[in-house]
Amino acid sequence: MAAHTHSTAIELSEPAPAEVAAGSELMLKIKLTCAADCDLHNLPLTITSPDDTAPTAGHINESGEVTLSIPPKVGPQSFTIAFGPHETDDIRHEPCALSLTVNSIPHGTSLAVWDIPSPIVKGERFTIKVGAKSAANAELKGLEIAVFDSSDKVAARGRLRDSLWPGTSALYWDEVELIAPTEEGLSTWSVRFAAEGLALPHDGTAAEFSAMVARPPEHRLTVKVVEQKSKAPITDVQIRLGPFRGTTDPAGIAEVMMPKGTYDLHVWKTAYEAPDHSIEIRGDLSIEVEAVFVPEEDPDNAWTM
Repeated sequence: MAAHTHSTAIELSEPAPAEVAAGSELMLKIKLTCAADCDLHNLPLTITSPDDTAPTAGHINESGEVTLSIPPKVGPQSFTIAFGPHETDDIRHEPCALSLTVNSIPHGTSLAVWDIPSPIVKGERFTIKVGAKSAANAELKGLEIAVFDSSDKVAARGRLRDSLWPGTSALYWDEVELIAPTEEGLSTWSVRFAAEGLALPHDGTAAEFSAMVARPPEHRLTVKVVEQKSKAPITDVQIRLGPFRGTTDPAGIAEVMMPKGTYDLHVWKTAYEAPDHSIEIRGDLSIEVEAVFVPEEDPDNAWTM
């Protein structure tokens, strides 16, 4: 008795993404149908990809999904998913095929810059920390990071260390030493990471950071912050005089090394208020600032009035 012949069709049940990261896996939703409504799940498929010299075996799972392996290269990648012919004792399913092209793109990278001193002393050396991370969590150790100054010249180079930054899963980092400009004011640098030489293609990335360049410190300013009524010292008060910073210790004291000049002194801590002061630095100076305790409003007041 001759086998019955059934026609088949294969199509995407959901659109394929236009772009996929190189070297990743792409899960496609596929619909494989038989004109006679036969169940074709788990029947063999052949998948031809750009890097295959011969088709690989596959099948559609119960969720209607097929996995494609994207080659580790950038650009359009064409695949063919083919079914059949498939025969049993009494049924022959005719062949069908689906062709599609997806664009393979590089993995992204990101940069972080931290521990930037403020201010930095003009003409002197200072260090920053720079970290790079791959969106694919690729190993970046040994790769170069370059720092460019405002005139787009290389100011320093670093090489990512073997160890990750503590507490992170994929942030490779290094400490880079730079020389401050000889002119005072705000200066900006650009950090660039090319991400070359990796097994998977990656895009490079860049980040900027700025720092205030100041004259060398000449004098010590000692600021003591106390509560106005009790005269008790207040700890963890933020002290700011232009680019110069300090924080009070348990005795309410902060010491800041500064060059000569006139500065506006600002002090800040949650739940305290203190007036700003204009001070002139001509030599070592000690001052006391009184802050008023301002309790936060009771968040339940609205419900008890």
